Amino acid sequence: MTVQEKQEREQGKERKVAQVVKAMAGDGGGDGESRPRPAWLERLMEYPERAKKFWHEVRVEMGHVTWPAATEVRSTTFIVIVTIFFFGAFFFVVDMGVSKVVELILKRGKL
Repeated sequence: MTVQEKQEREQGKERKVAQVVKAMAGDGGGDGESRPRPAWLERLMEYPERAKKFWHEVRVEMGHVTWPAATEVRSTTFIVIVTIFFFGAFFFVVDMGVSKVVELILKRGKL
């Protein structure tokens, strides 16, 4: 095979690739026929637009949020911390009481 034949062969391959790309882009591949894009390609090409629309909607919705003031956040955080300590102490006392009762029951059973 001569150099010229190799070049012609490569150019033929390049033309075929260009036709396939055009066909997938909806240009019909230059052969006069217009073929519809495959469904998977349509979904793939819609993805950037859908993502852009999603983030736009997120920004719009976040603008509608009523954010609490810093003093509200501090006061509710304080209430949560106090409540946690209260319930921690409460359950500690209950746990100690239950363990003493179980200990007494087990000691009586050994007599």
